[in-house]
Amino acid sequence: MNKCTTGAGMLTSRKGFTLVEMIVVMAVFVIVIMITGDAFKTILTQVLKVTKSEESNIEGVVGLEMLRHDLQQAGYGLPYSFLAPISYREAGYSPAKDYNDGTGSTTSAVPRAVVAGDNLAAVTDSDGTTSYNILSGTDYLVLKGATLGLNDAAQKWTYMPFSSAMTGKQKPRIWQAANLAANDRVIVIKRTFKEDNIDLQLMFNTAQPSIYWANFDATGFADANFSPTLPEELYFIYGIRNASSGTELGMPFNRADYFIAKPATATKIPPFCAENTGILYKGVVNHTTASPGGRMSYVPLLDCVADMQVIFGWDLDDGQGNEGQDGLVDTYSTPLGSGGAITVSPSAHQTRVTTAMADPAKLRTGLKLIKVYLLAQNGRRDAGYQSPASFTVGDASIDAISKTYTLTAEMQKYRWKVYRVIVRPKNLVSNQ
Repeated sequence: MNKCTTGAGMLTSRKGFTLVEMIVVMAVFVIVIMITGDAFKTILTQVLKVTKSEESNIEGVVGLEMLRHDLQQAGYGLPYSFLAPISYREAGYSPAKDYNDGTGSTTSAVPRAVVAGDNLAAVTDSDGTTSYNILSGTDYLVLKGATLGLNDAAQKWTYMPFSSAMTGKQKPRIWQAANLAANDRVIVIKRTFKEDNIDLQLMFNTAQPSIYWANFDATGFADANFSPTLPEELYFIYGIRNASSGTELGMPFNRADYFIAKPATATKIPPFCAENTGILYKGVVNHTTASPGGRMSYVPLLDCVADMQVIFGWDLDDGQGNEGQDGLVDTYSTPLGSGGAITVSPSAHQTRVTTAMADPAKLRTGLKLIKVYLLAQNGRRDAGYQSPASFTVGDASIDAISKTYTLTAEMQKYRWKVYRVIVRPKNLVSNQ
């Protein structure tokens, strides 16, 4: 008879984990997951903060480059004089109309390249559909020139020489690209010399002196008044408005206003902006000959801005007590405030500054530098962050002109940055 025997070496171990071991392992695993998740959350939070900060920086660069461009172009294509009395309209609504040249709803005044207001009181402007509340204590900057419009024609120009081969109308110079389109509304400027100065005279229709613009025609203007008649004459042609935009011009230039405002419609301002902030707008004054004048088209450039301050640099003293033309910035000033209040450094030049601000010719020859300072939010609210209690918005080296902006306790939970845009406008005589 065969016998089966089972030895100890033939047994297979079936031992597993105990319940206690499983609980310990699961507890350790949960703790590791919690630590990892918290670290990941911290990383995501920091990445979000950095991302939003970079978004703010990129937005600032893009928006402020438009401001920089317009500062460079201030005065481009502006006439220095009118050969005949003309009548034109600028802005028709407050506060924009406060920076029109001349008085009343229409004017015949020669335009100034730059106009500004200091520390505005809170005021509401409207484009007809939405109200915009200008932030109290901020500055208002107005620039005038041919290229400041938002249309294609405003970015184009050409010139018209005299040719003895043509009788009556002359033919403008045609470029290989970027030409003015047929019937674009243009102004025609005649450059003349008076003693040691250049005069840019706005041409007009002698039969209808109120018509100070022409419809562009590559073969020459039908109205011979817009063509040179002597070999030494050279006329310059600046596009102002597209042909499709309207039949007339409200003014012989384009105008861009820069200001800080908060739209009355809450959905038009980002919800992450701190209190007491608004949006930096470029407001382009629309052309119209109808009373009371043009409204504005609003272009938002930079969100969450708390303050904007403007400082002018002047060349008004040559060291001998005379009007300066030595090319050096010798005077700084704020814009004119309520009631004509102004801060000037040195204060002895206050009369010269206020005179130059009101006189287009003196402004062209005396204004050398425009500084724009903006205090803007950099990123979103961070409850664990405490910003400085105040910021200097201006030139710290000129204490009398710098402004100290004090943040509220809630605003200190945000990061802030002072943007600086400093430009020497190339189209002012002082920089040529």
